Amino acid sequence: MSTHVLSRHRSSSPLIDPRLRDRRIEVARGQGRKRLRRVVGLIGALALVVGAVALTRSPVLDVDRIVVRGTDGAAARAVAAASGVSPGDPLIAINATSASAQIEALAWVEGASVSRSWPSTVVVTITERVPVAAVGDGRSLLAVDGAGRALGPAAGRAALPVIAGPVVVEGASLSAPRRQVAGIIGGLPPALRREVALAKATDRGVVLELTDGIRVRWGDGSQQSAKADALRVLLEQDDRATFRTIDVSVPRATTVSSDAGGS
Repeated sequence: MSTHVLSRHRSSSPLIDPRLRDRRIEVARGQGRKRLRRVVGLIGALALVVGAVALTRSPVLDVDRIVVRGTDGAAARAVAAASGVSPGDPLIAINATSASAQIEALAWVEGASVSRSWPSTVVVTITERVPVAAVGDGRSLLAVDGAGRALGPAAGRAALPVIAGPVVVEGASLSAPRRQVAGIIGGLPPALRREVALAKATDRGVVLELTDGIRVRWGDGSQQSAKADALRVLLEQDDRATFRTIDVSVPRATTVSSDAGGS
C-alpha cells in the first residue's frame, strides 16, 4: 500500500527593486537624523537654561552696589539697610516690591521704588516727607509733615513752628485737630511759615503765634490762600510793631487789634 503525500511548495520571496530598497534606507536614515537633531537640540536648550541659572546665581551677577537717590549720608545708609538688600545677593532674586514696602515703612519716607541695573547694581529712588512743623517739648522735638505724621527728631533741622500738644512717637499720626494745624502750616508760603513760632488748635479754630509775639486767629482750614495773602499784606505794614492780634478767619474782613486778648 502506497501513501501519497501532497505538499505545497513555498515560492521564493520576490526580488525588491534596488531603487526602492535604497529609498527606504534613505528615509530611515533621514528619520534617524531628525531624531538625533531633536535630542541634540533638547540637550543644548537644557544646557543653556542650566548655564543661565548658574550665571544669575554666580558672583558675576550678584549685587555689588546699592545706589540711593533722593537722599544722602546717614539717611541713604538707613534706606539701604531698610531695603533688606545686601552686597552679594543674587541680583535676579531681588524682590523690588518687598524692598520698596520695607523702605516706605521708614517714618520719613513718602515713597520708594527699587530697580535692578544689570549686571550688579540695585537702584533705590525715594521721596522724603517734607517737615513743616515740630511737636513735643524742647528736649525731644519730633518733626512732622503736612499730613501730621511724626517723621523723626527735629534736631539739626532749620527752626520749625511748634504745634502745641502732647509728645508722640516717631511714625505716629497726630490727633485730628493737630493734623489740621499741620496742614495749615504746611500750606503756608515758606517765608510766612518761618514767621510762625507756635501753633495750636482751640475751640475757636487754629491760632498762630508769630516770632515777634503777634497772635493770628486763623480759623479753620478753608480759604488757605486768601488767608495767607491777607496776613502777608498786613505783616508788610510799617506799623506792624504795634500789632498784637490779627484775625484772618474771614479773609475779606480781616481785623487788627493792639489788644493781646484771648483766643
